[in-house]
Amino acid sequence: MRKKGLVTGLLVMVSVVVVNAQRITVASDKAADTDFSKFKTFYWTSQVDNQLDEGYNFLNDLILKAQVRDAVKAELMGLGYKLNPDSPDLLVNFRVFDKPVRLRGTEGYGTSYWGNDQYRSISDTTSYAVEAGTLLISLVDRKEGAIVWQGFASGLIDNNQFIKDEGKIREAVNMIFDEYGLRAKEYSRK
Repeated sequence: MRKKGLVTGLLVMVSVVVVNAQRITVASDKAADTDFSKFKTFYWTSQVDNQLDEGYNFLNDLILKAQVRDAVKAELMGLGYKLNPDSPDLLVNFRVFDKPVRLRGTEGYGTSYWGNDQYRSISDTTSYAVEAGTLLISLVDRKEGAIVWQGFASGLIDNNQFIKDEGKIREAVNMIFDEYGLRAKEYSRK
């Protein structure tokens, strides 16, 4: 009888983990005509280094921003990309939406997302309905001046509050980069 109670307890714990894991959903979009094998290095856009994001739809939290930045850096380095502040192949940006917004082309990202720089979007006709509690990560081909990939994780909200748990942030970023699925050209397991 005690064994049955233990099994039931484990099943309940597993189902709670599954329910929590299903809360985060991810999606991504990439430029079809991009040769991703040419990318080896990355660095941040100026918005990532700014203290706070300007705008009505974005969560302004410096601790959360640092957590996302650290998680993105860990994922990209784990995929074999190297940090290069001087001449990166990819520029990386991210934003946390705490209100719903529609993104189309480069509209809806907010005026401070790209700073003074302008980049071509993956598509000017595709639009995305972004829910409150969504993390967006964008990768830009610096030489071409174009967004080549972006990933979204939604479901990071509980009782109208963005989930700021570092473990959940890392999980969401990991799930986003599972969608990316590309390693740097010179990646090796040494």
